[in-house]
Amino acid sequence: MESKAVTQKKTTFREVYVFDMEILQNIFIQNMREKAEDRMLFGMPFLLCEKDNEINSFASLVLDENNEIGFKIYDNGSLTNEDRLAFNEYIKNFLRKKRSANFNNAMQLKQSTEHFIHYLNF
Repeated sequence: MESKAVTQKKTTFREVYVFDMEILQNIFIQNMREKAEDRMLFGMPFLLCEKDNEINSFASLVLDENNEIGFKIYDNGSLTNEDRLAFNEYIKNFLRKKRSANFNNAMQLKQSTEHFIHYLNF
């Protein structure tokens, strides 16, 4: 009897570090097919998803049209629906626990994002 070994790719979630920024910028640019005039869409990255130690998506804090804090997920196209659902759930649980200003104060998030994007030289 033949058997085939099936290897599952391991998906993990973690907070974003400064050394992740180049990869996250590349994912963001892939998502913005046309040149985005508003770099604020990049937001403030706070969590990312890795599959087999390769970053395939990240979540960014963003302000909506009503200046409400929300999040947006940007991915490189390899994020499965199952992974997206798991990442969404992880993000929601993470946000319930966060109390810092960027997660709760729209003006603070806007200022932090502006400084961050200037730092990245977008």
